[in-house]
Amino acid sequence: MKYPESKSILFFDGDCGLCNRTVRFLIHRDRHKRLYFAPLQGIAAEAIVPSEYRKSLDTIVYNRAHLDKKHSLHIRSDAVLLALFDIGGIWGFIGRCGRLLPIRLRDWCYDHIARNRANSILKKASCELPSADEQARILP
Repeated sequence: MKYPESKSILFFDGDCGLCNRTVRFLIHRDRHKRLYFAPLQGIAAEAIVPSEYRKSLDTIVYNRAHLDKKHSLHIRSDAVLLALFDIGGIWGFIGRCGRLLPIRLRDWCYDHIARNRANSILKKASCELPSADEQARILP
């Protein structure tokens, strides 16, 4: 399967309610449709993401596209903040400001949320089905 070279892909735990809500949040705010999304358990992740990240479902992975069509992988808080930066607007500003914090502090916060996401009030027994527009941006 050929993946969009000019688009960045955010890989997430497809079975996590918080992760699915985060994807929906990003899709609705990404007006320029710069991001694609794929579950870490899927075919796209198998082709792109190293196995140590696919096995660790509490690690979000961002395959960031650059103008020269090269990609770079980012994980945890860097992945989230760069995705926010890339969608632009106020979210881009928040992503840029967040990256000013020390990475150890950012990743500590990220890890705390990842460990406790099963107890989160955002956890749902089932997720809403994506719309056709959303579905077009979610890779297998």
